[in-house]
Amino acid sequence: MLRGTTTYLTRFEKANIETARGWLNDPAVNEWLLSSQLPYSSEQEAAFFDLTEREWSQGTAYRFEIHVAEDDRFIGITGLDDVSLVHRRGEVGIFVGSLPRQNRGYGRDAIVTLLRFGFDNLGLHSIAIRANTENERAVHLYRSVGFTETGRERECAFMRGRFHDHVCFDMLAPEFHERYGLSG
Repeated sequence: MLRGTTTYLTRFEKANIETARGWLNDPAVNEWLLSSQLPYSSEQEAAFFDLTEREWSQGTAYRFEIHVAEDDRFIGITGLDDVSLVHRRGEVGIFVGSLPRQNRGYGRDAIVTLLRFGFDNLGLHSIAIRANTENERAVHLYRSVGFTETGRERECAFMRGRFHDHVCFDMLAPEFHERYGLSG
Protein backbone atom coordinates (compact mmCIF):
# COMPACT_ATOMS: atom_id res chain seq x y z
CA MET A 1 0.00 0.00 0.00
CA LEU A 2 1.19 3.48 -0.88
CA ARG A 3 -0.14 6.28 1.33
CA GLY A 4 -0.76 9.77 0.05
CA THR A 5 -2.40 12.65 1.89
CA THR A 6 -6.04 12.08 0.87
CA THR A 7 -5.70 8.78 -1.00
CA TYR A 8 -3.91 5.49 -0.80
CA LEU A 9 -2.97 3.11 -3.60
CA THR A 10 -3.28 -0.68 -3.45
CA ARG A 11 -2.66 -3.59 -5.80
CA PHE A 12 -5.65 -4.60 -7.93
CA GLU A 13 -8.36 -6.65 -6.25
CA LYS A 14 -10.31 -9.12 -8.41
CA ALA A 15 -13.44 -8.16 -6.47
CA ASN A 16 -13.26 -4.67 -8.03
CA ILE A 17 -12.97 -5.72 -11.69
CA GLU A 18 -16.65 -5.12 -12.48
CA THR A 19 -16.63 -1.69 -10.81
CA ALA A 20 -13.65 -0.65 -12.95
CA ARG A 21 -15.30 -2.08 -16.08
CA GLY A 22 -18.45 -0.11 -15.33
CA TRP A 23 -16.43 3.11 -15.19
CA LEU A 24 -14.54 2.31 -18.38
CA ASN A 25 -17.85 1.77 -20.19
CA ASP A 26 -19.38 5.02 -18.89
CA PRO A 27 -19.11 7.76 -21.56
CA ALA A 28 -18.87 10.41 -18.83
CA VAL A 29 -15.73 8.67 -17.53
CA ASN A 30 -14.10 7.39 -20.71
CA GLU A 31 -14.53 10.58 -22.74
CA TRP A 32 -10.82 11.47 -22.50
CA LEU A 33 -9.21 8.09 -21.81
CA LEU A 34 -6.28 7.60 -24.15
CA SER A 35 -6.97 3.86 -24.24
CA SER A 36 -10.28 4.33 -26.12
CA GLN A 37 -14.01 4.71 -25.72
CA LEU A 38 -14.83 1.17 -26.81
CA PRO A 39 -16.96 -1.03 -24.58
CA TYR A 40 -14.98 -3.41 -22.36
CA SER A 41 -16.31 -6.92 -21.78
CA SER A 42 -15.93 -8.84 -18.53
CA GLU A 43 -13.41 -11.07 -20.31
CA GLN A 44 -11.33 -8.09 -21.45
CA GLU A 45 -11.26 -6.61 -17.97
CA ALA A 46 -10.27 -9.98 -16.44
CA ALA A 47 -7.51 -10.30 -19.06
CA PHE A 48 -6.28 -6.81 -18.14
CA PHE A 49 -6.15 -7.88 -14.48
CA ASP A 50 -4.06 -10.92 -15.46
CA LEU A 51 -1.80 -8.77 -17.66
CA THR A 52 -1.30 -6.36 -14.76
CA GLU A 53 -0.17 -9.22 -12.52
CA ARG A 54 2.29 -10.50 -15.18
CA GLU A 55 3.73 -7.05 -15.88
CA TRP A 56 4.13 -6.36 -12.15
CA SER A 57 6.13 -9.56 -11.73
CA GLN A 58 8.23 -8.65 -14.82
CA GLY A 59 8.85 -5.13 -13.49
CA THR A 60 7.42 -3.44 -16.59
CA ALA A 61 4.22 -1.96 -15.12
CA TYR A 62 2.88 -1.17 -11.66
CA ARG A 63 -0.86 -0.45 -11.55
CA PHE A 64 -2.89 0.45 -8.48
CA GLU A 65 -6.41 1.06 -7.31
CA ILE A 66 -7.01 4.55 -5.91
CA HIS A 67 -8.88 4.64 -2.58
CA VAL A 68 -10.05 7.64 -0.56
CA ALA A 69 -8.17 7.64 2.75
CA GLU A 70 -11.08 8.83 4.89
CA ASP A 71 -13.59 6.12 3.89
CA ASP A 72 -11.59 3.47 1.93
CA ARG A 73 -13.82 3.97 -1.12
CA PHE A 74 -12.37 2.63 -4.41
CA ILE A 75 -12.53 5.55 -6.87
CA GLY A 76 -10.13 4.91 -9.74
CA ILE A 77 -7.01 3.40 -11.27
CA THR A 78 -3.49 4.72 -11.69
CA GLY A 79 -0.16 3.21 -12.55
CA LEU A 80 3.21 3.33 -14.14
CA ASP A 81 3.37 1.69 -17.57
CA ASP A 82 6.26 1.07 -19.95
CA VAL A 83 8.67 0.97 -17.02
CA SER A 84 12.30 0.55 -18.01
CA LEU A 85 14.67 0.02 -15.12
CA VAL A 86 17.55 0.18 -17.63
CA HIS A 87 16.60 3.66 -18.83
CA ARG A 88 14.97 4.48 -15.47
CA ARG A 89 11.76 5.81 -16.96
CA GLY A 90 8.02 5.11 -16.96
CA GLU A 91 4.69 6.66 -17.93
CA VAL A 92 1.71 7.51 -15.71
CA GLY A 93 -1.82 6.50 -16.54
CA ILE A 94 -4.75 7.59 -14.36
CA PHE A 95 -8.50 7.93 -14.21
CA VAL A 96 -10.89 8.69 -11.39
CA GLY A 97 -13.95 6.67 -12.33
CA SER A 98 -16.24 7.67 -9.47
CA LEU A 99 -17.89 10.79 -10.89
CA PRO A 100 -18.81 12.26 -7.45
CA ARG A 101 -15.12 11.99 -6.48
CA GLN A 102 -13.77 13.84 -9.53
CA ASN A 103 -12.45 17.40 -9.18
CA ARG A 104 -11.80 17.00 -5.45
CA GLY A 105 -8.01 16.69 -5.52
CA TYR A 106 -7.87 12.89 -5.32
CA GLY A 107 -6.31 12.52 -8.78
CA ARG A 108 -3.61 15.03 -7.88
CA ASP A 109 -2.82 13.23 -4.64
CA ALA A 110 -2.75 9.84 -6.39
CA ILE A 111 -0.36 11.15 -9.06
CA VAL A 112 2.03 12.64 -6.49
CA THR A 113 1.90 9.38 -4.48
CA LEU A 114 2.62 7.37 -7.63
CA LEU A 115 5.48 9.70 -8.62
CA ARG A 116 7.04 9.23 -5.17
CA PHE A 117 6.83 5.45 -5.66
CA GLY A 118 8.42 5.71 -9.11
CA PHE A 119 11.24 8.02 -8.10
CA ASP A 120 11.97 6.80 -4.57
CA ASN A 121 11.07 3.10 -4.65
CA LEU A 122 11.87 2.18 -8.25
CA GLY A 123 14.72 4.67 -8.73
CA LEU A 124 13.28 6.10 -11.93
CA HIS A 125 14.81 9.28 -13.32
CA SER A 126 12.04 10.38 -15.71
CA ILE A 127 8.28 9.86 -15.60
CA ALA A 128 6.04 10.92 -18.48
CA ILE A 129 2.30 11.54 -18.82
CA ARG A 130 0.12 12.40 -21.81
CA ALA A 131 -3.29 13.97 -22.37
CA ASN A 132 -5.58 14.77 -25.25
CA THR A 133 -4.87 18.42 -26.08
CA GLU A 134 -8.58 19.20 -25.71
CA ASN A 135 -8.73 17.75 -22.19
CA GLU A 136 -8.18 21.07 -20.45
CA ARG A 137 -8.67 19.66 -16.92
CA ALA A 138 -5.93 17.06 -17.38
CA VAL A 139 -3.51 19.48 -19.05
CA HIS A 140 -4.03 21.99 -16.22
CA LEU A 141 -3.63 19.28 -13.56
CA TYR A 142 -0.40 17.89 -15.02
CA ARG A 143 1.15 21.35 -15.26
CA SER A 144 0.08 22.21 -11.70
CA VAL A 145 1.58 18.96 -10.36
CA GLY A 146 4.90 20.07 -11.87
CA PHE A 147 5.16 18.21 -15.15
CA THR A 148 6.93 20.02 -17.99
CA GLU A 149 5.43 20.00 -21.46
CA THR A 150 7.85 18.25 -23.80
CA GLY A 151 5.96 18.10 -27.07
CA ARG A 152 2.98 16.92 -29.01
CA GLU A 153 1.99 13.72 -30.79
CA ARG A 154 0.01 14.86 -33.80
CA GLU A 155 -3.26 13.13 -34.71
CA CYS A 156 -2.20 10.00 -32.83
CA ALA A 157 -5.58 8.97 -31.38
CA PHE A 158 -8.90 8.40 -33.14
CA MET A 159 -11.59 9.48 -30.68
CA ARG A 160 -15.22 10.45 -31.19
CA GLY A 161 -14.98 10.25 -34.98
CA ARG A 162 -11.77 12.17 -35.60
CA PHE A 163 -8.04 12.24 -34.94
CA HIS A 164 -6.72 14.11 -31.89
CA ASP A 165 -3.31 15.32 -30.75
CA HIS A 166 -1.74 14.40 -27.43
CA VAL A 167 0.31 16.82 -25.39
CA CYS A 168 3.30 15.13 -23.72
CA PHE A 169 4.78 15.97 -20.33
CA ASP A 170 7.51 14.60 -18.12
CA MET A 171 9.09 15.17 -14.74
CA LEU A 172 12.62 14.33 -13.61
CA ALA A 173 13.49 12.98 -10.18
CA PRO A 174 15.39 16.14 -9.10
CA GLU A 175 12.39 18.28 -10.10
CA PHE A 176 10.05 16.10 -8.07
CA HIS A 177 12.28 16.18 -4.99
CA GLU A 178 12.76 19.94 -5.24
CA ARG A 179 8.98 20.41 -5.32
CA TYR A 180 7.83 17.66 -2.93
CA GLY A 181 10.90 16.86 -0.83
CA LEU A 182 12.64 13.60 -0.18
CA SER A 183 10.69 10.67 1.23
CA GLY A 184 11.02 10.45 4.92
